[in-house]
Amino acid sequence: MNHQHHDGPHPEYTCHLANPSTDRVRTRHVVLGIGPGATSKNLLSYALTLAAKEDSALHVVHCITSEDLPVETDSPEFETRLHDEMVSQREQTTSALASHADTWTYDCTYGDPAGVILATADKYDAFTIVIGSPRKGAASAVSRLMHISVTSRLNRQNRYPVISVPTGVSSAR
Repeated sequence: MNHQHHDGPHPEYTCHLANPSTDRVRTRHVVLGIGPGATSKNLLSYALTLAAKEDSALHVVHCITSEDLPVETDSPEFETRLHDEMVSQREQTTSALASHADTWTYDCTYGDPAGVILATADKYDAFTIVIGSPRKGAASAVSRLMHISVTSRLNRQNRYPVISVPTGVSSAR
């Protein structure tokens, strides 16, 4: 497995991991955008099923945002909580990816999530992008109305089909 670190406020949490399949070059690619929380586990499961059915490589993108950071930034445990959360996310993701027989990559980086997901789709000429459905609540509704949510921005681009997976769905049937 290939491992590289990226730049950012906490470069120790950014990485590029790759598990290239050695038997043949993949011509189809699925890009998955994940974030913190339990919904990413379902999204990853869905994307793994889709990639296997489509005989595709899977490229997972996690952009570290304020949602990843512990709430109490001035707490003496902030760094420990951040470390534990980021290591846990990486280990859960790579553990699930280990079950994928085809090529996969995992990038954890800083940046604009929609922009990084689109750049990854461009890099691999993806046939689809998989993301989670918009969250519920007032803040999410305002983000969608102002077209600043990741889901809204990806749905407005016209280069790649976007599969928006509702919370709780974990398999591409």
